[in-house]
Amino acid sequence: MTASDPEWRAPAEAPTPVTPVPFGKPWSIWAWGSVLSTAGLALAVAPNAVLHVLESPVEHAALPWVRFCGLLLLAYAMGYHVAGWTGQRTYMRASVVLRVLSLVVIGAFVLADWLPKAWLAVGLADFAGAVWTTLELRWRPKPKAA
Repeated sequence: MTASDPEWRAPAEAPTPVTPVPFGKPWSIWAWGSVLSTAGLALAVAPNAVLHVLESPVEHAALPWVRFCGLLLLAYAMGYHVAGWTGQRTYMRASVVLRVLSLVVIGAFVLADWLPKAWLAVGLADFAGAVWTTLELRWRPKPKAA
């Protein structure tokens, strides 16, 4: 069936997540998606304030690129929201690896003096979220094959 088919109808309700969970959605993925959405929006709208907090001033000419990175961060956050909504365990497991590596990379950049030490807070928050997601994936039951 296609949308041009006169008998085709859109579903009345959103699809049920593929991973049944006792208390609703995977909160770690939703929380991290919210953090990324907030950071992306902040970078897109008020980049100077965010960069001041991270002790990372940039030249005025670079601000459009910072705003663009904020928009990219918003797009990246959408993946976390969709994974949380649909229960995509594969995406969640992959996110754990990426989020652990972010602390390693940020730590290396700080040691190389490429980033200020304030960025370690970002890496540590990312790492803590990865641990939370790992624990949540172990606790939540996998869907049974039909």
